[in-house]
Amino acid sequence: MSLTGAQKKIAVGSFLGWSLDGYDIVLMLLVIPSISQLFFPSDNPVFSIMATFASYTITLIMRPLGSVIFGIYGDKFGRKRSMMITILGFSVATFAIGLLPTYAAIGIMAPILLVMIRLIQGIFAGGEWGSGAVITMESVPKQKRGLISGFLQSGFSFGFLLAAIAFEITTWMFPGQMFEEIGWRVLFFTGIIPGFVALFVRLSMNESPLWAEKNKAGALERSPLRTIVLGKKYRKEFFLCAAIMTGLVYMYHGSISILPTYLQQFGTFDKGDVARIMIYATASSWIGMIVTGWLSQKTGRKKQCWFLS
Repeated sequence: MSLTGAQKKIAVGSFLGWSLDGYDIVLMLLVIPSISQLFFPSDNPVFSIMATFASYTITLIMRPLGSVIFGIYGDKFGRKRSMMITILGFSVATFAIGLLPTYAAIGIMAPILLVMIRLIQGIFAGGEWGSGAVITMESVPKQKRGLISGFLQSGFSFGFLLAAIAFEITTWMFPGQMFEEIGWRVLFFTGIIPGFVALFVRLSMNESPLWAEKNKAGALERSPLRTIVLGKKYRKEFFLCAAIMTGLVYMYHGSISILPTYLQQFGTFDKGDVARIMIYATASSWIGMIVTGWLSQKTGRKKQCWFLS
């Protein structure tokens, strides 16, 4: 069973949004050693790096809030409308980081503004993944959900890959001290490009047929969060899935997040070496996610989860 043109647009639109998320995550991780002293100056470079990492972590902490906000919004007003808002907010926030003045220019307001933007970005990021995953799974046939879910999830690694390539190009264009002066800003400015590409694709997307049917029949949940958390029907599955995803995200970010900074700051690798390492690692991850999604279609979701764990 092949996908229709409308279903393909939805899958690609969701994939691109998740790619932007991965793109932004890696941009921040790749430039931490370069911008740490610009926003958190200190005689101890480790302190500056840890403070910059904290501003990165804030984005992850705010994701659950964003998921709740835009999950409820999507249930009430439509998945497509939610996705339009999240992709605009997310890409504009990424671009805005490149405009930030440094500590030398405005003092303590520099790190405060950075943290504020990352807070806002985390909310949009949380809404982005939930909206894209829901509309995709509601729109594609059951026979393709395993493969398409793997394709959708691989968007995160694809964004990693694009960010690593952009980082290598930028370090080549702005070598040495030029990267600390202007190169990192250019890198964040590029975040607007995948955002607008995703927005263009989403403008031509159809709404989730399942949501449209429920909306037309007046059968939408009035309090979806209360129904899931307090109701008995889905509560067990909800908390089990939340626990599993928490563990997976912790392991993933606990390893990949520190790698670029560790290699640059404490290893013998320059920016170009780190970019190439990240390109190889994320390319393999991108392919692996698609393959495991396809396998889940063959072996079953539960077996695949046990195998990957």
